Amino acid sequence: MAKAKERESHRSRLRAAGLRHTLPRERILAYLDRKNTHPTPEELHQGLRKKGHNIGLSTVYLNLQVLRNAGLLWEFKDQQGHTRYDGYTERHHHLLCVQCGAVQDILARELPEFNPEPIKTAIENRTGWFVEEARLELRGVCPSCQ
Repeated sequence: MAKAKERESHRSRLRAAGLRHTLPRERILAYLDRKNTHPTPEELHQGLRKKGHNIGLSTVYLNLQVLRNAGLLWEFKDQQGHTRYDGYTERHHHLLCVQCGAVQDILARELPEFNPEPIKTAIENRTGWFVEEARLELRGVCPSCQ
């Protein structure tokens, strides 16, 4: 029963974003929903294969971009410059361990003193760019590496 609800939730999310439901999209969303990891496309591909899902790496890449463009995933770079994906779309920021590469989510609502609006406005005024979003990224050493 829980699996059926989960599948319907993913289908609803895809429909709400104006996307067609496909098994690769559903499986990518399900994988990212269950994991508190922030995988690279290759790590995601391997994780899906370990679960018995025969999805090609190019299909993973294509669908990650589609889901990101629809706002269903976040994309960011880790400290080594690898692209990582995050299925948690509530506004949040990341703590990145410079030693082991661990990533931890920090909810924006837990940081009431951080207001990105003045930063966005200052950058827009100085550069002429339209800043769509400002994210806070904190780099340091996690408890396991200390």
